[in-house]
Amino acid sequence: MERMNGPKELTVKVKKLNKIKADIFLLSFDSAYISKHSYPGQFLHVKIIKTILRRPFSIHYIKGKTVFILFRIRGRGTKILSGYKPGDKINVIGPLGKGFCLNGKSDENILLAGGLGVAPLVFLAQRLKKVISSKFKIKSLILLGAKNKKEILCEQEFKNMGFRVMVATEDGSKGYKGTVTEVLKKILNTQYSILTTNIYACGPEAMFKGVKKVIGKNKNINCQVSFEQFMGCGLGACCGCTIETKKGYQKVCKDGPVFNMKDVW
Repeated sequence: MERMNGPKELTVKVKKLNKIKADIFLLSFDSAYISKHSYPGQFLHVKIIKTILRRPFSIHYIKGKTVFILFRIRGRGTKILSGYKPGDKINVIGPLGKGFCLNGKSDENILLAGGLGVAPLVFLAQRLKKVISSKFKIKSLILLGAKNKKEILCEQEFKNMGFRVMVATEDGSKGYKGTVTEVLKKILNTQYSILTTNIYACGPEAMFKGVKKVIGKNKNINCQVSFEQFMGCGLGACCGCTIETKKGYQKVCKDGPVFNMKDVW
């Protein structure tokens, strides 16, 4: 993994805020520091007006010095954030946490997203494209899962980067009818069964446990998972985001949010 610089508290201005879907928004701001020192899988802790606790947001992707975050309205804080306008000031702390560990030596890289779990994976795809050989476009795969076709996110963004994309919806309205882990199982049981494979996943914990069952004891597969967890301080002080792992209790904000699956289950 690349060396990471420590987080800073910064005041930035909203550059754009676009409504992507009914309750999904894409917010951008300029920050030379965050754009230079962030790593895929890391997050920002954002102070929203009229709220006490900050909210954590994955770094969605970076373009030049512009930083993007993708978020869904889930409560009062994100509802307020969705109403921000260009020029409004935001106080952010970042980049925070430990990101994905990139391994360019594998035969295959699979990025697996459940719903809004796609948020940190576009940034990861950007970085993978830079560090892996020219064969990367042929030997990489994106699996996107959601309840229905309306909730599929970022499909075109991955395609524009040269990725092969497969979609799974629970209601069958687009792509495979079923869960994204069922698609993963079919893939790993066929052409990828003997390949060295890196899986990078983000989504609900239930999805991670499904992936764990699919992988089983296959030693050719390395899987990293990015946890979506409520956080209080975001700095490892309050212990509000603690999870149990094989190494004991660890803090998602400081020891993660990315963990190697074998260290958790």
